[in-house]
Amino acid sequence: MSDRSYVEWVAPIARTLAQDNRALLEFARAQPLEFWDRASVAEGWRNRDILAHVGGGNDQLLQIVLRATISRKPLGPETFGIDTDDANARGVEERRAWPIDRVIAEIEERQEETQYLFSQLSDTDRDVRGGSPMTLGDFLRLVQEERHDREHLQQLRASST
Repeated sequence: MSDRSYVEWVAPIARTLAQDNRALLEFARAQPLEFWDRASVAEGWRNRDILAHVGGGNDQLLQIVLRATISRKPLGPETFGIDTDDANARGVEERRAWPIDRVIAEIEERQEETQYLFSQLSDTDRDVRGGSPMTLGDFLRLVQEERHDREHLQQLRASST
């Protein structure tokens, strides 16, 4: 991942997401191929499905919001009305048969894009709403608190013991 500079309020968020992503990818690369076909701790999913979920759009809403902020284009109400369960299911199904290395590469590319977008934000972007029900600063704090990649890394680690 490239070294980037961020405005002060974005730096801790970008750093947290990048660290969690790196840890997830390091773990994923270290697993034998047979690990991915084992049942996971997430009911009804194999370990492969968890990774496919992360690859299948974990950062899509975040990237949509960041791109809109940077380009100064307001978000439409449909942006936050996405059926995330349906989108997640489609993303997992699409990637289920992919080689693990391909899923890992996609996760890396998305994180690189997210970090690039973070580096494009300015101090004035913190309070931008742009059609969102909350400011960008509030939205990014929620994303940081969620720590999606870390949550799924914990599930994968629990499945490896």
